[in-house]
Amino acid sequence: MRRLAVVLAVVVAVLTLTGSAVAQTRVPIWDKIQSSGVMVAGVMVASQPGVWKEVSTGTYKGFYVNFARAIGEDLSKAMGKPIKLEFAETTWASVVLDLQSAKIDLWSGMSVTPQRLQAIDMAGPMYELAHCYVNRKGLEGLKTWADYSKPEIKLATTIGTSDERAIKELSPNATHLGFKDEAQAMLAVQAGRADAMGTSVLICLDIKKRNPDLGKIIFPAPIKSLPSSAGMRKDGDGRFHKFVQAWAEKSRASGLTKKLILDALREAGLNPDELPAEFSF
Repeated sequence: MRRLAVVLAVVVAVLTLTGSAVAQTRVPIWDKIQSSGVMVAGVMVASQPGVWKEVSTGTYKGFYVNFARAIGEDLSKAMGKPIKLEFAETTWASVVLDLQSAKIDLWSGMSVTPQRLQAIDMAGPMYELAHCYVNRKGLEGLKTWADYSKPEIKLATTIGTSDERAIKELSPNATHLGFKDEAQAMLAVQAGRADAMGTSVLICLDIKKRNPDLGKIIFPAPIKSLPSSAGMRKDGDGRFHKFVQAWAEKSRASGLTKKLILDALREAGLNPDELPAEFSF
């Protein structure tokens, strides 16, 4: 009997927790944050300069973190009370489910796709990232997308990413080499098996910082960018979605978005001076 009682107690506890989680997803995000006084932002560690964790302090840093703090500050003003910012770790594989289940209230950097729009609400764009190439040492004279769109030019990309799709569209006639991760693509360029790695600006800067023996970072003309938006669960209310949408528009127009990203770049030890003068986020 005692064993049965323990089993029943465990079942009741699980059902209670499950019921609580389901109930949370039914509360509008705005009301959830206002009543709890807490906004939970997603973080993906080891994705510098977007997010990284400072080992000595356990503090999250990066421009996604900067976005979340700025949104939290404006949310505090809009709600007329202090809103505490908390972080919960997520991954690309789980971020949509974490938003839907109310584990996190906001993830501020993902491309809009028809599939994601069916699953979650998206506000933005929060920012745009230009595409670029990190050349192998000695590769010179390529300035336009057409220059990089020749069969003899071998371009390395990471399989399954939005950057891979963009590079194939921007340089369709090149020889495209797909790799399972960024490190393998970079090594192919270092070894001369690929002429350049195609990706987005922040990854280009980070790769060049970690591998100074590579060639130049090139932003082919004209500059082409991929917008990134913020994701949140569909709550049937829309107040939080409208707030984040307005914040994104205002912050890009005022230059705040660019400042928050550049601050993170410098803190990560990257060099914003390598960006073209006409570059904008």
